[in-house]
Amino acid sequence: MPDYPGLRHFKKGISSVKQWTGTEHKEMQHIFVALIAGAVPGRVVVVAWAILDFCYYAQLHTHTSESLDGLENALTVFHAHKDVLKELDVRDHFNIPKLHQLSHYIQSIKLFGAADGFNTELPERLHIDFAKEAYRASNKHDYKEQMVLWLQRQEAIFWRVSYLEWVAEHGAQTEHQYGYDSNSDAEEDFDFVPVVSQDIVHVLVKTPPHPRQSIQHLETMHGAIDFLPAFKSFLQKYVPHNHIVPGYQDCFDVFRQAVIIIPPNPRVSELPKRLRVRATPEVLPSPSGRKPGSPARFDMALLTDVIAVRVAQVRVIFTLPRQFGSYSRPLAYVEWFTPFREPDQFSGLRQVSRSTRHLRRNGAVVHVNELVRPCHLVPKMGQKVDPSWTSANVYEMASNFYFNEFIDLDTFCVSSAIT
Repeated sequence: MPDYPGLRHFKKGISSVKQWTGTEHKEMQHIFVALIAGAVPGRVVVVAWAILDFCYYAQLHTHTSESLDGLENALTVFHAHKDVLKELDVRDHFNIPKLHQLSHYIQSIKLFGAADGFNTELPERLHIDFAKEAYRASNKHDYKEQMVLWLQRQEAIFWRVSYLEWVAEHGAQTEHQYGYDSNSDAEEDFDFVPVVSQDIVHVLVKTPPHPRQSIQHLETMHGAIDFLPAFKSFLQKYVPHNHIVPGYQDCFDVFRQAVIIIPPNPRVSELPKRLRVRATPEVLPSPSGRKPGSPARFDMALLTDVIAVRVAQVRVIFTLPRQFGSYSRPLAYVEWFTPFREPDQFSGLRQVSRSTRHLRRNGAVVHVNELVRPCHLVPKMGQKVDPSWTSANVYEMASNFYFNEFIDLDTFCVSSAIT
């Protein structure tokens, strides 16, 4: 399974997991549909896709008539195809209270609002804080009174700490308001270079961690095999006054990643999201073995194209060398994927493959602020997986991919707008 920031890898498989909690279920559902597509009968994939669609729609913080229609359609599809699990002896019956409860979601949302805060995780968590921890703090004899006393003391400590934090914050605001901030010069040492694109902010570190990297290094370590011709095309289009012909003698300041700050999506969260797009080559372990190595990470991202949004793999993030003129906008070398094809008939996932030109990967130099957000692709595995594939090389080895809309709730929401 390809890497993605925050994605858990079950290195020993899921069969060895002895106790499934809500956390494991959520981590597994990010990749479940794409993983079984083509490996199990199509109707089974439809059932999994429908129930996951329902789960993701149900998590939305706000709803519209379209999202409620999606919720209802997903449940209808699930009930229409669920009998395949009986036919395959996976289930004997569906007399499960939680499945019955799904039929009441839409009416409950219309009456009482979004269901994003209704789950069993909160009381389970409070059971740990208010019962298990309190019992462990007792001497296990006549523990009820000791537990109550311990909880009273914990609450007193909590309110005391909260009050002290409020006093400290209020004092800092007053100090700043009247101008005697002794550390005001520290704010000028801004560590990042922000690039604003509409409501999205793209951020790079101020000092590039890998300065003066040669084109040969970018070709071999970053896999940017057509960097030079793509860079020449970029100069002709965006820096037409330049008369210097780029070559292998030129060096570039290279960054490890770009941070994309996305404004809050009311359907998902009230807070902005900080997402990373990484472009880091493989790091070999030190000869002494003290420092472990790390695999290459060249993330996939959604980019704004002329008329639509497309997937591309980010290979290099860099800035224009000074000899080619003054150009403040950071750049990225990417390898394009084909436009989105029709969704798979069973999984509903859109499909892409690598774009080629003259039998070579279709590379281009673009502006960093054309990156919309990172995304996750899952190779089409089928019933038999190539044993040479690993999470580090599968993007290079595989040819066809599913666009994984279930990798997070934000991607699920924006996938409906992709054309």
